[in-house]
Amino acid sequence: KQWYQRRVRAIPIGSSEIANNLAKFQDLCGEKIRPHKVQFPSKLHLTLGVLKLFSEHEIKEACEALKEFAPRIPYILCGKPLRGALKNLEIMNDDPQSVNVLYGELHLLDESNRLQNLADQCFEFFVEKGLMDYEQNRNSKSVKLHCTLINTRWNSDGPRTIDATEILSENFELQVFGNCVLEKLELNEMSVDRDKKYISVLSLPLV
Repeated sequence: KQWYQRRVRAIPIGSSEIANNLAKFQDLCGEKIRPHKVQFPSKLHLTLGVLKLFSEHEIKEACEALKEFAPRIPYILCGKPLRGALKNLEIMNDDPQSVNVLYGELHLLDESNRLQNLADQCFEFFVEKGLMDYEQNRNSKSVKLHCTLINTRWNSDGPRTIDATEILSENFELQVFGNCVLEKLELNEMSVDRDKKYISVLSLPLV
């Protein structure tokens, strides 16, 4: 099997308000989600794409590509910060009785498309550079912006799916987790440091 390392282009999400509300959300869900747990607040992020890099040279190329993309960011964002709210609760599949992933959505407070434009243009840029596979990372016309809150695969000893019917029927899908400012775009390793944060290979400011 050929060696490769996975790297993720992501935008970290975080605020004390979101962390506190996630803890309350887990308590409210109780036995409905155990033994699965809500994601650590320090690991919350919007995934813009996953890269399979097969050598240190390709890892360096990915870093250089992100640096090359950096000058476009102020124009895409119109020179304004990305202030948003993490809210709603959605599932990745169509059957609420057999769910692997529950996720929240990040909605900009100004209701603009700047965040989606950033995600789509960054994705297309990496595809053009030959660093991402279009088919493996895209199943629609736009990057699916989501923040994974629960993934059954995180707990290898638990059931592979959960029944989310009750959670969704109790208006948790209208849950507002809190506001935040999206401050940076990162190229991350899949592993975490002692603070349970994904290890950043390269970070670009968004504000």
